[in-house]
Order: sequence, then C-alpha cells, then structure tokens
Amino acid sequence: MMPAFLVDLVVKLLAGNTENSNAIVETLQQRAYRAMDLAERRLGTNDYFAGNEFTAADIMMAFPLTTMRAFSPFDLTSYPNIRAYLKRIGARPGYQRAMKKGDPDFTPLLD
Repeated sequence: MMPAFLVDLVVKLLAGNTENSNAIVETLQQRAYRAMDLAERRLGTNDYFAGNEFTAADIMMAFPLTTMRAFSPFDLTSYPNIRAYLKRIGARPGYQRAMKKGDPDFTPLLD
C-alpha cells in the first residue's frame, strides 16, 4: 500500500511539470483505491491485517493509513472497516506511547 500512496504524493507534487500528468495521476489514484478496497475487505473479516491478533503487519499499515494521510489526504468515509481498525489501533496503549515518544506534536489521523 505504501508505494501507491508515496508515488501518488510525489506525482501530485510534480504533476504540473510532467507530460501526461493527468493520466499518471489517475492511474496512481486508481491503484490507491484498489489497495484501500483490499484493506477494507480484509478488515471486514479480521480485526487486524494478519488475522485477529496485532502483528508487525499492523505496524507497517499504520503509517499509510494515519500519518501519510496528513501529507496526501484520503477520505475514509466509505471505508467503515478501516475506520474501525484505526480506532482499535489508536486505543492500543503501545501505539499511544510510541506516538508520544516518536512524534509528540502530531495528532494521528485515526478516523
């Protein structure tokens, strides 16, 4: 998921300077939507990405679903499973401690 969002951000920043940028941006946005749809379906059947227990997969997915959205906004209105997942992640004491230590001035996008 992260490459789709990161490339999307870079292309948005460069869009005014690239030939055929509209087609590129559209293609990359569609990749991001497919990734979000996949995550939504997965979280509809499991509490976490690797099953019903928190794992390293969730640590990897937290950044694109929270912090990255501050740089490249993505509306989660039509993704109720992802929003419920972010509430579970945000309620975890370990997540709260990590955010306080790692980025105390940032308010995570958990909705």
